[in-house]
Amino acid sequence: MRSLMVVKFGGSLLKNLKAQDKFLKELAQISQKRKVILVHGGGPEINALLEKFSITSKFVKGLRFTDAKSLSIIEMALNGKVNGILTSGLIKNGANAVGISAKDGKSVICKQIKQLGLVGEPIEANKKLIKNLLNAGFLPVIASIASNALGDVMNVNADTLAAYIATAFKAKTLVFLTDVCGVFDKNMEIIEKIKVKAVNALIKNGTIKNGMIPKIESCINSVKRGVEEVWIADGTSGIKKIKGTVITKN
Repeated sequence: MRSLMVVKFGGSLLKNLKAQDKFLKELAQISQKRKVILVHGGGPEINALLEKFSITSKFVKGLRFTDAKSLSIIEMALNGKVNGILTSGLIKNGANAVGISAKDGKSVICKQIKQLGLVGEPIEANKKLIKNLLNAGFLPVIASIASNALGDVMNVNADTLAAYIATAFKAKTLVFLTDVCGVFDKNMEIIEKIKVKAVNALIKNGTIKNGMIPKIESCINSVKRGVEEVWIADGTSGIKKIKGTVITKN
């Protein structure tokens, strides 16, 4: 699995059909040469469906609170719509894509983050299903829905899930594709490479701030746990020639 690439496709990119089409075409091509896992969320689709059912989202420190009613809608949006769009798009471009969620095969077990309701934090990976798919030549497309040890369904942050899966499989590359081009310096220029040991100084001097801090911390943890390189990349530029910021150990 040392050539494995784990890609997290940001939900915001679902609204950009041109970028989505480019991404799916390129990822399908990459999957012909190396093993790939695609993890996705789907914020815009979730928001649209919740609004359709007249459910108002509640957020706790920027994270979506999930109750039983909203969870069924979230699962519908992720498993029923977004996963199907991405899987079908990859198949049309020649990839052997298979759509699943992290709860399938108990692939990822979570513990509940009670202040967020039915939201889970990954604590255990059962790699059998995903590993079998990869070894059989399939590209798993994984929705960010998992379960706890009792099988209760949990909503999971897609960034967190992608990082957890990448570390569990000791992936070579983890890519967070977003609508942000990477990490900017104080002159608003992209920082092409950041070493783990330099991150604290960049946070202290304000170069890395706000919502980028938890994303970078997730990147650091992944590198420390064996992932060779982690990218925060521009989703509109595709995946074949990654443009953005790479975080490495050395």
